[in-house]
Amino acid sequence: MKVDARVRLQLRIQSGVFLILFIALLGIIAWLSQRYPVTVDMSVNQRNSLSEESRRLVETIEFPLQVTLFASPINESKPILETLFERYQRLQPNIEFESLNPDLHPDLLRQHDIRFDGEVLLEYQGRSEKVSRVSEANISSAIQRLLRQGERWLVFLEGHGERHPYREANHDYSLLATQLASKGYTIETLNLTQVSSIPENTDVLVLASPKVPLLAGEIEILRGYLDQGGNLLWFADPEQAVDGLDLLEDDIGIEFLAGVIVDPNGQLLGLERADFALIGEYPRHPITQNLGSLSLFPEAQALEFHGDESWQMQVFLRSDERSWTETGDMRGELLNGDNEDENSGPLNIGLTLARSQHNNVSQLFEQRLVIVGDADFVSNRYLGNGSNLEIGVNLMNWLSHDDRLIAISPRPAPDTRLELSQTEQLVIALFFLLFLPFALLGSGLRIWLKRRKR
Repeated sequence: MKVDARVRLQLRIQSGVFLILFIALLGIIAWLSQRYPVTVDMSVNQRNSLSEESRRLVETIEFPLQVTLFASPINESKPILETLFERYQRLQPNIEFESLNPDLHPDLLRQHDIRFDGEVLLEYQGRSEKVSRVSEANISSAIQRLLRQGERWLVFLEGHGERHPYREANHDYSLLATQLASKGYTIETLNLTQVSSIPENTDVLVLASPKVPLLAGEIEILRGYLDQGGNLLWFADPEQAVDGLDLLEDDIGIEFLAGVIVDPNGQLLGLERADFALIGEYPRHPITQNLGSLSLFPEAQALEFHGDESWQMQVFLRSDERSWTETGDMRGELLNGDNEDENSGPLNIGLTLARSQHNNVSQLFEQRLVIVGDADFVSNRYLGNGSNLEIGVNLMNWLSHDDRLIAISPRPAPDTRLELSQTEQLVIALFFLLFLPFALLGSGLRIWLKRRKR
């Protein structure tokens, strides 16, 4: 084909138009990527994106949340921290992020008492939180505290051998109290012998398996608190003192069944004791809706509800259908039904009660109660098992009417190391040390011989 000047001009025009269209297409793609960014996390457990809990949390932010990162240019963690807050911004436009060099803003450092390079300040509706050790879990917990309207007072009864929120014994609750304090709760203790009534600012009253019977006057204070619409969390186990508490049982309409729950599934999973109830499937309830792992309940007792229709009852913890209440000797071989007063599973371990009440100014509110037939599952010894911590925190959130707030658990990183077997290591070594060099050498010799023959 003869190429003349006219054909060359047409080819140049076509090439120019193609180049212009190609550049325009690249510009449109770049604009779309900025306007509608799409990210794909290929890590094993989506470690490079926000957890589902954090996603649900930031969706509840209704007003501007100002996030300020004080990080110097020489801070090696600065790019990582900025990337973390970009993930929050992508999910919630109400989050405003700013990164400042602390050396250039000494006035802000003094105003907000910023002491560390890499510290983060969060401000929301006149309230503020500082985070020194920045991670998704810590940032989301700080956002939880900011979203929580007003203070939340958790009052633990003491003076009768109850589990204590400040002591560090295995059976006490200091680890749980630390987690709750980090989420904005104020933890206090109360001895009923020193007061005539339970303080009005009590959001949740916690009765944690008293070992010594309560006095008649103390029981009346508790009954008055419930009559006025107070929220109660009752951790009960077979060792609690029953004298006096039977009046509360009658008022609420619950019955604790005799014996300890025995679950054969525990021994199948390697547990040495049979009196550990394992729960892997949870009834539908706000407390358990996001749980994804087993929870462990040592020496739990079953309970039933026989109250009136004014209470709305829901079960949120239930044992396996193979379980039963063992009322005999726990030593030796255990058999279901070898005693007449034993009950077969599934058995209720935890239930919630809610009813409508009117306050002093005739405003309608909802009173909430939670009764759990185990006081050990959130103790220092067992809190770290499975979903025990999440259940403990979610109990408080539900009782204090903060249903939207959840427990944020840091996710493990299983894909940070590459584990290879000896065979895989040998194959890789042979490929890179022998096969690949010889293949390149052979290819080179082939090309050299072919060119030499020309």
